[in-house]
Amino acid sequence: MQYYRLYDLTNQYPSITNYITQTPGIVNLYGLYPETNILPIEIKNLEGIKFVTGCTFRFIANIREKDSDTNGFLYTSEKYFRELESSISESNPYFTNQSLQKIFVIDISLQRFIDTFNLNINKENRAGVDVFFNNFVQKNNKINYNSFVKFLDWVVSLPALSEIDTNGVIPANQLLAFETFEINQEKAYFYPNELQRPNGNSNTQSGNPTGNNPNRVNPETTQQINLIQEELSKINADIVLYQRFIADDDYPNSGLSTSTLNVEGQLESKEYVSGKYLLNRKKQNEDIRKKLNDYLNFLKGRKNTLEAELNSLNSQNTNQPSQPTPSQPTPTPSQPTPTGGSYSGSGPTRGISFGNRIR
Repeated sequence: MQYYRLYDLTNQYPSITNYITQTPGIVNLYGLYPETNILPIEIKNLEGIKFVTGCTFRFIANIREKDSDTNGFLYTSEKYFRELESSISESNPYFTNQSLQKIFVIDISLQRFIDTFNLNINKENRAGVDVFFNNFVQKNNKINYNSFVKFLDWVVSLPALSEIDTNGVIPANQLLAFETFEINQEKAYFYPNELQRPNGNSNTQSGNPTGNNPNRVNPETTQQINLIQEELSKINADIVLYQRFIADDDYPNSGLSTSTLNVEGQLESKEYVSGKYLLNRKKQNEDIRKKLNDYLNFLKGRKNTLEAELNSLNSQNTNQPSQPTPSQPTPTPSQPTPTGGSYSGSGPTRGISFGNRIR
C-alpha cells in the first residue's frame, strides 16, 4: 500500500493543518467553523507490530503457526513500519487505518511447512541425517520469524539479476543446516523398521538380546554419552543460527539510541541490547555484532570441550560385539537388499519445497 501524506491528498478540505491530535489515538478534523464543526477520527496504534530490516514489501502480515490459531504475529518491513509511525505523528489517520483493515492484512499459516518438516524427520534419520533447521522451521518445531519474513520478502519481490545462475531459486545450502551420524548397518538390516536417532546410536546394543553378553555397554556411560550428544546437537544448531545473525547488516532498533535483537536458540533464548550510541546505527550494530561473536566463541569452546569428553567416553564404551549372534543369520548375496540399511550420500534427503515465486 502506498503512503500518501496529507499534502498529497486530492481532497484537502478545509486544510491539511486542520488535522490535529490532542488526545493519543484520536485525530480531530476541524471544519471551517472549528468551534462547532469537529470530526474525531480514531487512529489505530502499532502495538504488537514488528519489522524486519532489509525487507521491502509494503503490507502487514499476520503469521500463524497453526491453522487453528485465532491470533498470530504481525510483521512488516522496516520502511513500511516507519511510514506507519509517520502517519501517526503527522495526524494522518488514513494510511494507518487502511493498512490495519482486515482485508489488507495478509494472513499466513505455517502449518503446512511445519507438517512437511516433521514428515521427513524419520526418512532423514534412516539416512543418517539430523536437520537442525530448514529455512525458517527449526528443530522441535520452533519458528524463526525473522527468517520467514525475509523469505516472504524474497517470494513477493521481483527477480534480481544476480539470481540468473540459480534460475531464481535460493540454493539449498543457504536454507538449511544439518549433521550426519553413523548408521548401525547391522541393526538396519535385521530391524529395518526400527528408527535410529542421532542421540540414541550409542545406546543400541547389538548381539545377544537375552542379556547374557558379557561385553554389553555400561548404561551409566551410555547415559552420559546421550546427554553430551544432545547438547552438542543444540550447540551445532545455535552456531549456525548465530553465524546467520552475525552476517546481517542491520539489527532492529527500538529508539534513537537503542538496538535490540532477540535470538531464540536451542540452548537458550538471549536478548542483545545496545544503548550506548545516540543516533549512530553503525556503532549500535557493531556493538550487538560483537556480543553475538562473544557468545559464538563461547559455543565453539563448549563444543570442543564436549567433543573431547565424548571421545573419552566412547573409548570406554567400545567393547561391543562386531558380529551377529548365531541366532541371527548373516546376510548372503542371495538375500534381498535391506530396505533401511545404507546411505551413500552426504546431505539431507529433502529440502522443503515452497513453490514458485509470486509474480
